[in-house]
Amino acid sequence: MNEIAHPQDTLNAQKSLTVSQSVHDALTLHRARESKKKIMLMVFFLLSIICLIADILIGSQGLTLAQVLQAIFHPASSDIASRIIIWEIRMPMSLMAPFVGGALALAGAQMQTTLNNPLADPYTFGISAAAGFGASLVITNIIAIPFIAVQYQIATMAFVMCLLTTFMIAAMSSLKRISVEGVMLFGVAIMFAYDGMLTMMQYIATETQLQTLIFWQMGSLDRGSWEKITILAILLPVVLAIMMKDSWKLSSLKMGQERAESMGINVNRLRIKTLLLVSLITSLSVAFVGAIGFVGLVAPHIARMILGEDQRYFLPASVLLGAVLLELASIASKSIMPGIILPLTVMMSIIGVPFFVFLIIKKGGKF
Repeated sequence: MNEIAHPQDTLNAQKSLTVSQSVHDALTLHRARESKKKIMLMVFFLLSIICLIADILIGSQGLTLAQVLQAIFHPASSDIASRIIIWEIRMPMSLMAPFVGGALALAGAQMQTTLNNPLADPYTFGISAAAGFGASLVITNIIAIPFIAVQYQIATMAFVMCLLTTFMIAAMSSLKRISVEGVMLFGVAIMFAYDGMLTMMQYIATETQLQTLIFWQMGSLDRGSWEKITILAILLPVVLAIMMKDSWKLSSLKMGQERAESMGINVNRLRIKTLLLVSLITSLSVAFVGAIGFVGLVAPHIARMILGEDQRYFLPASVLLGAVLLELASIASKSIMPGIILPLTVMMSIIGVPFFVFLIIKKGGKF
């Protein structure tokens, strides 16, 4: 005699099948989203390469594509003039763009995460101005470190001032009675304070020092050199790798400090380590090419809009988009007025200021 299935058993089996199907659908959707994010990272990478090649091609000498490619890939068979223009002028300038842009974007992304402030970036919070003030102390010979080359003295003082300012902002943001808007205003006040001190440095500088200060404050890639490129090419991937290792902790931090601490994360230690790395890459970038604004604000927000808050994708996307932004700014700076290279600060302000206003309007002034 056949056994008759109990109705409850049938119902349980149906529920089990429904749950299994839901889990399968969720996993399929998750994998599709992960694949899409990886594809977008590849698109950003290819875009950065295309922009880099375009940047190398553009210049006042009017070299053809064939001459440029020959000078890059077969320098021995290239004429001396083309080889010098490409390897000693254009490539050092063009290769600085992706590394500096990536470094500033990474710094901005992590400032927004650790300070929980969507408007945080090295420029708007006065970190770049602090680095500039530190550099001016060396340029005007107020501070001199013996037995160290001037460019590394500038980098050292820029790092020290970056570090002090970053931790001042971090200390302010840790106060519970201070709102996000209050921290933002504090950062803006710091920026104006350092700008005032930079103006004072210009007043007491000699004519030669004044030219250096003004030229340096404008932000320009023509200070690029193979030595600086090598330093950034080593440092940026190392810093990114360290931050990627902490990606799940940083993602948890976006859910709130209390939630992150409940997951066993030492939030203060994480913030200190992250802000140290932010100070390092910001100070070197500013010391090498001068102050360039808004890269650290715009690139992370574009990355966030496209890929979300998952730090595994958000961080590399910010770096790649920062590289693309500065490469495009470099191309524009050489193209708008042929024969003249406009300051990168001007080019990024044209992009950054409207984007800054857009963010404020989008958030309704509430952060």
